[in-house]
Amino acid sequence: MEEKKHGVFSQLKKDVRKRLITGLLLILPVYVTFFVVKFLFGFVGGTLAPVIKKLLQFLGVALPKTTLDEFIITFFGLILTFIALYFIGIFAANVVGKFFIHYFENLLTKTPIVKSIYSSVKQIIHAVSLPGKQSFKRVVLVDFPREGTKSIGFVTGDISYNNKEKLICVFIPTTPNPTTGFLIYLPETAVTDTNLTIEDAFKTLFSAGLLTPKDLFASLKTEQTQASN
Repeated sequence: MEEKKHGVFSQLKKDVRKRLITGLLLILPVYVTFFVVKFLFGFVGGTLAPVIKKLLQFLGVALPKTTLDEFIITFFGLILTFIALYFIGIFAANVVGKFFIHYFENLLTKTPIVKSIYSSVKQIIHAVSLPGKQSFKRVVLVDFPREGTKSIGFVTGDISYNNKEKLICVFIPTTPNPTTGFLIYLPETAVTDTNLTIEDAFKTLFSAGLLTPKDLFASLKTEQTQASN
């Protein structure tokens, strides 16, 4: 009787734990998404919020006193920010806009300290957001940090070594923060191609391996099988 009671209690404990984990896995993505959207809403909308407040003061309208008033101002700030970005895009596409942008960039690139920051940020944004030559080309596996272990890497380009050997540039990101990592140069024969997309690779990195596609395990298994043969 005692053992049966203990078994029922143990089963109930396992069931409760399972339900709690299931609920956590369901709520956590929604929770994180909510705070990310809230941050972006406040960050983007808050950019022009002071301008709107100054305009209200100029028109003699009372400044916001409640949370709802602040939300409305932030919402209008968000709309005005997107409208401003749209017209900036139109301005940048015409001849006059290109002239001013070129002049402004020359000014930044000739300013000490500022030129290093601006050039680095611009290159990183172009590499991540623009398709083509500067974007991540493919996902590979490399022996890193030591031989026998595999790390996900992104091929970003290639260079000529001593005007003889061709090396490829591989960025190896850290997890769960893939915005930092290591840049290494390897011969083409030192990397293993995968059928992972850039999106799949980032999902794997952000989740610390929890969302690793099965294809990655298959490529590793195939490689190990070939090595043993």
